[in-house]
Amino acid sequence: MKRILFLMLISCGIQPAISQSVLFECGQNSGQNFDGWHMIPYTEFDDIEFDAHSVTFFVEHGGNLPVTLTKKVEEIMSYESLSILFNFEPIHNCIIENVIYYTSIDGKSWEPLNTSANNRATEVQNSDFDIVYVRATANVQFFDNGKIACDYVKIEGDYKNEPSLAIEEITEEEIGERFFIFSHQHNINIETALEGSYEVLITSLTGKIVCREQLEGSQRIELPSDMAGLFIVSVIQDNAFQASKKVALSN
Repeated sequence: MKRILFLMLISCGIQPAISQSVLFECGQNSGQNFDGWHMIPYTEFDDIEFDAHSVTFFVEHGGNLPVTLTKKVEEIMSYESLSILFNFEPIHNCIIENVIYYTSIDGKSWEPLNTSANNRATEVQNSDFDIVYVRATANVQFFDNGKIACDYVKIEGDYKNEPSLAIEEITEEEIGERFFIFSHQHNINIETALEGSYEVLITSLTGKIVCREQLEGSQRIELPSDMAGLFIVSVIQDNAFQASKKVALSN
């Protein structure tokens, strides 16, 4: 029979300490150019130019074309709330019809942000901490010798310093054979063949932390003999929950 383990995911916490960080910025006076961006469909343009502040797209004979920029920004995976802003600037002989922002967890399936607009920050929730890619598409009407630039991108993130815990079921096959947790009387045993340190977090069913320890390799934790009830033992490594198990302790 396939066993089911419990995985605890970091979610919203108490809100007294909220920090906003600039996760990515390029163009204008940011000191970063548009190196590393994917431009599609680049073959439709007669010329694409890069400089220290922008990337420009030129169309000699006009037409209605989308200008799409895509980038993988791994830093955003650690933030629960994101703010995304792109700015496209007509240089000459073109009109921006609309600008739509997108996010993706794999770079293949894209989720449009309904409130996106040119040069306006758009908020997106990243509660599963899995967004990795951002994209903006400017739908542009080019006339003869039309040119447009994207001259600024900024991504900010909000994260909470006091995480609470939510429980989600995953299968053992999904997490692989990394850590095994079992209990005997008031001893919690962690077995692993992996190298490197990890954290063991023991919480009550209401989310209260009752024990927290930094360990390496296979270890045993001895709990107080008067500790009784149902608890969840979780292993955290590389800032991610790797395995969890519900245990029952009795006096």
